[in-house]
Amino acid sequence: MPDLGAAVPFVIALIAVLVVAGVTALVVRATRRSPRARAAADEAVADAAEALRRLDDAVDDLDVAFEAVDALDAPDAPTDLRRGRTAAHRDRDRGFTDLGELDDRSAVPARRRDQARRVGRDLDTSRARVDALRSRLDEWAADSRLPAALRDAARVRRDGLLEATGDPEPLLRALRRRFDASDWIDAQRAADAAASAISDADEALLDAETDPSPSVLRRATAALRRAERNGRAVEDVHRLALQAAENADAELAAARDELDAAIAIATARPAECAPSADEMLRAALRELETAAAAAEHRPREAIATVARVRETRDRALAAAVNARQQLEAARAALPGTLACARAALAAADARGDVPHIADRLQLARARRELAAARAATDAAEALANARAAWHAVPTARD
Repeated sequence: MPDLGAAVPFVIALIAVLVVAGVTALVVRATRRSPRARAAADEAVADAAEALRRLDDAVDDLDVAFEAVDALDAPDAPTDLRRGRTAAHRDRDRGFTDLGELDDRSAVPARRRDQARRVGRDLDTSRARVDALRSRLDEWAADSRLPAALRDAARVRRDGLLEATGDPEPLLRALRRRFDASDWIDAQRAADAAASAISDADEALLDAETDPSPSVLRRATAALRRAERNGRAVEDVHRLALQAAENADAELAAARDELDAAIAIATARPAECAPSADEMLRAALRELETAAAAAEHRPREAIATVARVRETRDRALAAAVNARQQLEAARAALPGTLACARAALAAADARGDVPHIADRLQLARARRELAAARAATDAAEALANARAAWHAVPTARD
């Protein structure tokens, strides 16, 4: 008994310690998940996004600087410069991936905040390396390149670009003759941007006659890069519009049959389908018929409508179709959905520069998903990636 009595205070103290530890853990856990912690995490993610925007701009400027001094593929460019540029691209790509992982708002806010701060620091460190590389490039160019020769090289690039892209007006005329403005406005916008960029390049090259300084040559180079990008956008929109016109009737007919079959399944086995599946499918059928009526002049919208109603069909039928039927549906939907994703990215390119980091993140995700869709060997997986790519492309801001 004396031994038991002596143990009682020890037990009480142990229980008190455990209670205090438990309460402390609960308080710490609540603090780490509090609204204040979430706000701090959001702020850290926003800071990391801004750091990524700065790095993205710095890498783009680095590419312009490399091209302006004819160092992209030059055999005499130092190895450390070429490796540094490759590393800068790798750091930027990793930054987009890392920041994308911070979108998970279900994570513990304190952990998300700490991860965002680490990502931001890494991005700032990478940008500092890019700045140092720019200085090293400028030093090398001052010793190894003649300004007049660089000006002449820029003129050669300008002439080669015009020869390669040609006059976009015949492509635009073909689109305007056959289709409504909604199917060619992206091409027109890109053509206008390309013409403006060529004008900017010509102005810079004229300035370079009297001032062939690095800044003037970089201005000319940046304008030529814009012209090249927008020239490709014109060609992409033209090609996609013609492909849509060629495939629209067959895609609409196939989708109509698929919806009729899906409505029959939803009517016969409603318990196995999503709630209101029959109503969803009939609304999709009406949307399809509206698109079919205008398909001759709006084939791109027709293909997009087919892709949307097939997505609705998959959601509506849920578990009412077996694996083989799901695979067949994915194979049928994949080409049109890939075309929609490519068209959305072409339209984004036609809109020009992307100042908002949120839009850049969405475009980066869209391109990753599109690449994954093209690489996938399973049709269902490829379709999921293609749909993710399509939906990830940001819409135009006012």
